[in-house]
Order: sequence, then structure tokens, then C-alpha cells
Amino acid sequence: MISGGALYRRINKLLLETQTPEPEAKARVLIAHALQTGLGDIFLQNGIDDNTAADIENMARRCANGEPVEYVTGQAYFRGCTFDVSPAVLIPRQETELVAGAAIELINANNYNTALDLCTGSGCIAVALAAETTVKVDACDISGAALDTARLNARINNVQINFFNSDMFGSVKKTYDIIISNPPYVSEVEYAELECGVKLYEPRLALIAGDGLYYYKIIAKSAARCLNPKGALVLEIGARQAGHVKTLLSDGGFSKIDIERDYSGRDRVVTARI
Repeated sequence: MISGGALYRRINKLLLETQTPEPEAKARVLIAHALQTGLGDIFLQNGIDDNTAADIENMARRCANGEPVEYVTGQAYFRGCTFDVSPAVLIPRQETELVAGAAIELINANNYNTALDLCTGSGCIAVALAAETTVKVDACDISGAALDTARLNARINNVQINFFNSDMFGSVKKTYDIIISNPPYVSEVEYAELECGVKLYEPRLALIAGDGLYYYKIIAKSAARCLNPKGALVLEIGARQAGHVKTLLSDGGFSKIDIERDYSGRDRVVTARI
């Protein structure tokens, strides 16, 4: 048997010795997940049995080998909601919360009624829209495994979303007041430089986009026909893509194209109107 404090020190030491990033935070998350308690309550736990402690140490070794802690626990968090995640979907990023936030602002300001989340992945954007607004949300993805995960996340968060399989706009038959997308936008060159935890565990299909602009070219060409009059488009972009994406959207008939930066001051969110 071991106390929560002693177990935390053991797990933190293991992660420190293996030079795992953010060892203290990961130790807390792993222990709290295994004990089904809050992060601040792990030090109040006494009498943790040896089997549970061994399971937590095994999870820590997975993190030490580069596996993202979200895949180890099977959970991630996005705008206050809990999401099941697996290597079938990208781990929801803090930067993507800004994309959902920009869409929610537009929905509320313009009384939009319908939304499409293109390339939904885990469903994090679609769930946020359904949870925080009254808009009717459709969401699509080319990956059947991703759609299964997204449907599960909608049930977990008790929201109604219409999910369907589509290769970009291929199966989109309706028009919407707003379209939101976090498409693949990593170039082949950039992918080679990504950290191993991303390349080894996160889905390549959800990351790589040829020159990085491949899917934006499709969106710029096809999104306008799927938007209602006075509709809006919200996109997540890579840090060095703003100029290229603005040009593509302008050529595709969009106006009022604005760029929002993320928490690190990098270009991250594009909003545009037709």
C-alpha cells in the first residue's frame, strides 16, 4: 500500500529521469485518472493498493516512451467538456478552442441557425457549438473511426449532432449559415520536423496536406456554394499560412477576411464572409 503523495513522488521521479515534458502535470493526471479523483485530491488518498500503483507506473512508462498522456488515459478536455480520444483522432488542442470560440461569436451575433463542422475528427468543435449555442450542427469526416469517436463524444456530452461520412464537400447536400473546419494543414516538410509523440501516435491522415494548402484550396473553391446568404466561414490555419489562405478565399468569392492570433501570437484563426 502507498499514499497518494508517495505515489506522486515516485511517478514524478520516473518521468523526470526519462526527461518527459511536464512531468509534474502528467503525474497528477495519471494518478487522478486511475483513482477517478480530482487533480487536487490525489494527495488526500491513502492506502493505494500495489496493483493500482503498478498500473499507474505502467501508464507513466508509456508517457516516458513518448505516447501522449491523452492517449494513455483515453481522455482530453476542450472548452470545459470531456472527450474520449484514441489514435484514430487528433488530440483536441487549446488553439482549436479559439476556432470554436470565433464560430460561437459569429453564431450569436448573426442569429445563425445551422452549422457544418468539416473534418470533425474527435467532434470537439461540433460538440462545443451544440453545447454552447442553439444552432443545429452537422459534422462530417472521411474517417469512419473518427466519426465513431465523434458520435461517442456527442453522447458523452449529451448533445445532438448529425454526423455523416464525407470526403470534404463530396457528400454535403445542404447549405449552412456557418461552416467551420480544422482541416489537415501540415506540409510533408513540416511533418518530418514534428515531435515524435505526434508522428508516432497521432493520425497522419488528419495532419498532412501535401504542400499544407491542399485542403484550403478545396474549401476556397467549394465552401461558398454550401453557405447561405450572409454566411460565414471559420478555419484553423498553420502559423505561416495566413497570407496564402486569404488569397485563396478572396479568389473564391469571400470578403471581410480576418485573422486571429493564438495564445503564442501566431496566426491561427481565419474568419470570412460571402
